[in-house]
Amino acid sequence: MKNKVNIFHKTALLLFCIVTASFIFSCDDSLFRDDLPDANSQADNFLPTADFSYVPGERDFNTIQFNNLATESTTFLWDFGGGDTSTEQDPTYTFEGGEGTYPVTLTAGDANGASASTTLEVEVVDRFVPINPDVLNGDMEDSSNNWKISFSNGWSNNGFESSGDGSWLLYDGTDNGAKTRGAKWNRRRSAAEWASSDTRHAYQALVVSPNWEYTLEFEYAIKDDTADDPIGGRRMVAEILDGHFTDGVDALNQSLAGNAIVTYLGTEVKGKTTFTQVKVDFTSNDSGLISIWLWAVTPVDLYVDNVKVYPRL
Repeated sequence: MKNKVNIFHKTALLLFCIVTASFIFSCDDSLFRDDLPDANSQADNFLPTADFSYVPGERDFNTIQFNNLATESTTFLWDFGGGDTSTEQDPTYTFEGGEGTYPVTLTAGDANGASASTTLEVEVVDRFVPINPDVLNGDMEDSSNNWKISFSNGWSNNGFESSGDGSWLLYDGTDNGAKTRGAKWNRRRSAAEWASSDTRHAYQALVVSPNWEYTLEFEYAIKDDTADDPIGGRRMVAEILDGHFTDGVDALNQSLAGNAIVTYLGTEVKGKTTFTQVKVDFTSNDSGLISIWLWAVTPVDLYVDNVKVYPRL
């Protein structure tokens, strides 16, 4: 009787194990998976795209600045060849092999694991790219800030009077529909025979590429009111000086000696609201250190606006 009972227990136990195993393996295996979408989840309809542009460095043609144009992406892998990679968004890379064409691949990915890749043939050419200087407060909107220099002879260091009668054009050349702010000179602020402690000279130091062709651009307007004109007539003077200066007297002496890199005399008297646009070409010096120097000789209000310096490409 005892043996029969043991056989019964063993049979029952075996049956229980078989049923349990069958239940486990017949269950939906999603219990053990985390790759199925959650309830109410939506498909990822905005997949990554990969694209980029590039420009050579200003000083070294071998060094390329990459501009990432990928969309819907949070991770980036750049492959420059030869095992060199980067995960920066906008990397800079130097091709030590010099001139040539190099395949560069960008792989852009999102947080869901989707990715896209593109490969462009990057041309590395020994072609110099000149410096394009940033003229600070070139639109004269911020009073005479960035246009000041101290004078050891006691003259005012303010570059000009600020005025609401500037050009109708914005700095990018588009029409503002109304006058903008600008720089103003009058008899009290004039130089030459009317020079005094109130004389104003606008000064700004720039760094450009040595021995390169550049353009100085600006606008000016002179009132046509009746007044006693100075010797040589009403005029605004725009110059590019050779070098940087800490004392306005040294800059003035170079200007008076006629040793500026270029000098332009603006003598068109068209009235307060009619501006003349000027573009003066010049060649930079050996050092690349130059300065903008603006002043005026006028018995009436004279205005200057939108001063720029840029390379002639």
